[in-house]
Amino acid sequence: MKNMARQAVAALAVGTRLWPVVGTGRAVVLRYHRVAGTDAEPLPLAVTLREFEGQLRFLRSHCQPTAAREIAQAVTEGQPLPPGAVAITFDDGYEDNFSVALPLLKKHGMSATFFLTTGWIESERMLWWDRVHEHVRQAAREGIAPTGHETLPQPVAAALASANLRSPAGPATLEHELVAALRSLQLPPEGLDPLIERIAECLGTDEPDPAQYRPMNWLQVRLLRQSGMDIGSHTVSHARLGSVPAERAHDELAESRKKLEKELGEKIDLLAYPAGDHNEDVTELAVEAGYEAAFTTETGPVRQGNDPFALRRIGVWGGGYAGATGRFSAQVFGLQIGRLARRP
Repeated sequence: MKNMARQAVAALAVGTRLWPVVGTGRAVVLRYHRVAGTDAEPLPLAVTLREFEGQLRFLRSHCQPTAAREIAQAVTEGQPLPPGAVAITFDDGYEDNFSVALPLLKKHGMSATFFLTTGWIESERMLWWDRVHEHVRQAAREGIAPTGHETLPQPVAAALASANLRSPAGPATLEHELVAALRSLQLPPEGLDPLIERIAECLGTDEPDPAQYRPMNWLQVRLLRQSGMDIGSHTVSHARLGSVPAERAHDELAESRKKLEKELGEKIDLLAYPAGDHNEDVTELAVEAGYEAAFTTETGPVRQGNDPFALRRIGVWGGGYAGATGRFSAQVFGLQIGRLARRP
């Protein structure tokens, strides 16, 4: 009933075009991570190919596809925002950005900005939240109950202690609670690795196969740029810039930009803060490092007069736009994006 009601509202508001998705005086920057997985087996942070293509079709017909750079530049220069502007961005640098997202973007005549974690590109490592997902999924598949978690940090231990991997929602709940607990510790990325190894010991799971979680290589990044896509920085190690020492934050910003400029042979001046974590000191460091605008994870539209180093984005998530049939609905997608674009 809820999906049916939402579909009806979406059809009235969006389908009739009486309710513009992006209102006057604002722009929308969408935040993606991956295009991967299936409806039956979703991957963390991913939308499926079918969802992404439906979203591109909708944006092409109902909005004005615009580069994130153009939106940032309008804010910086005090110029009017392009009417109905929507920009697409991707964070991190997963390989499917090149192999799956790029062909669809080209097919629909659209572009995107890819914010890359340079120390991860062309590596064999998995990002920490993907490791958590795989350990929890393996434990649930094998029916393993967590043990020996008493010595872990309190929020992590509490998540494992309350886990019920035999219930239908148990694995997803545990994964969500573990990710939230690990984020709350505000450790640098390298500080999370031994902690996740201890979680794996408690779950009795093996190190996962990184195949479906691999990053792009530098050749793919260069081809991405040659295809008309824009590239920005997402730091070196995905460190939370507001939570690490100033010297570390400076190096993350400067070295990431330096690496991208070396690989691409051009100026890099856009930044996306990992996990949106920033403060006044981080903004000053970003300016010193040569960036001209930066995007957060705070939800909402971009408006004229915004701080160009705190530009909001709207996260897009897999399975979040179900219509009356329980499957992806482009009109529901438009309705929800439009609602978030009207946030004060």
